[in-house]
Amino acid sequence: MAKAHDSRLDGRAWTELEKDEPIRYAIEPISQTFDDPAALRILTHHGASLVVADTAGKWPRFDALTSDFVYVRLHGAQMLYHSAYTAAELDEWADLLCAWSAGTGTGDGRPRDVYVYFDNDARGHAPHDATALQALVTSRNAL
Repeated sequence: MAKAHDSRLDGRAWTELEKDEPIRYAIEPISQTFDDPAALRILTHHGASLVVADTAGKWPRFDALTSDFVYVRLHGAQMLYHSAYTAAELDEWADLLCAWSAGTGTGDGRPRDVYVYFDNDARGHAPHDATALQALVTSRNAL
């Protein structure tokens, strides 16, 4: 599909891979209609991850693990895109991430690859929160 691009991408299309790896897909719904066993079955069947998103309560949070990886998007706990995460909030996320990675928090005992993206960048909190969370996860994995 990418090779069929129009002229606007001439010289800028990236259609070759360095490594032949399958592409992983993650879906971040913002509608409660995804809280449906049929939707979860479809995602699981196709190996697509249902994104775990912290959206300061603006959209529903889904915690179902539907693939071999977990993709977490942290948009801010208190104010969407603007608020920093507290030490206690990051500690809770670190516990969850480590449990998913180890397979102890997955429900089926299977470890998952875990990816986290901070999107609370409107006031520059994202890199600081990411660094703090990485340190928490690293310290727990060192034990």
